[in-house]
Amino acid sequence: MTRIMARLLCVGLMLALFPGISAAAVTISVKPEASVRGPGLTLGDVAVVGGDELERVKLLKELKLGDAPAPGTTLFLTPMTLEPKLVATHADFSAVTWSVPANFKITTLSQTLAGKKMAELAQNYLTQAAMGATVSLIDIPDDLQAPVGRLELMPEVSGAIRYNGSTTVNVTVQADGQSFTKIPVRFAVKRYLDVVVAAANLNAGEVLSAQSLKLERLDAGRLPAGYLTELNKAVGLQLRYAVPPGSVLYDKALSRPIVIRQGEIIHLKARIGELEVTASGVALSQGAAGDIVKVQNSSTKRIMTGRVQEDKSGLVMNRQEG
Repeated sequence: MTRIMARLLCVGLMLALFPGISAAAVTISVKPEASVRGPGLTLGDVAVVGGDELERVKLLKELKLGDAPAPGTTLFLTPMTLEPKLVATHADFSAVTWSVPANFKITTLSQTLAGKKMAELAQNYLTQAAMGATVSLIDIPDDLQAPVGRLELMPEVSGAIRYNGSTTVNVTVQADGQSFTKIPVRFAVKRYLDVVVAAANLNAGEVLSAQSLKLERLDAGRLPAGYLTELNKAVGLQLRYAVPPGSVLYDKALSRPIVIRQGEIIHLKARIGELEVTASGVALSQGAAGDIVKVQNSSTKRIMTGRVQEDKSGLVMNRQEG
């Protein structure tokens, strides 16, 4: 009885909506259950449309009723909830005979895309992008109900790779060439390197030797910039401040050792062609090898500019002051 009343209600509704109905040239029978591919929903997806006017039947089948349910989900409808979808099409429904169940449902077909598969794809991609780093998965995304059709998965790092926090890879899911969704997959990325550390207590002003240093495998992503990865980059340099054993050595803590100190008597060398002239002088400032300092010639009292050499001598430059 309830079903009959619903059918009568539906027919009455259609007559009210479309008063021109008389002799029906087209029949539209809504299916009790319909399975669709999505993402859009047409009248032909949910109803059987028939009649002799083939062109009109074709147009009615192609009427868009909005979006289909999400893949793997079901939408339940009644004649009353179908009505606004039909009205929104602005189609001519005159001379149409309707058959609409009191309740009907529409289910969008789907296929399961495993979260593990997306995670593995994202991890392989990130491992290649973060050359040499250790990539660990934080969590596996849930399985996804994707549209039916040919699936394509395209991973891409969201922002920059982070070595001191989580890095997200977005996996774009396409079905038959149409973008469906993006699934974020989070990773911890560690960049382990051999880093120069103090092998013993080192004092301020100490000139470093190979014995005072060692390499230790550390998570470089958590270290401030300026750490060293080669012993020879530190050997021979001087510590600006004391460090305990195991401490990471940074370039800002190192300086070239002072070779010449202010007031020290040094040898001066001047080259003129193949001729080398030597003299003695007083350093007017201190300097490390390679630094340019001023030196006063002990004999002439002239102030000269010289480049400090490893042997504590000064190579005279061209400029002189009287």
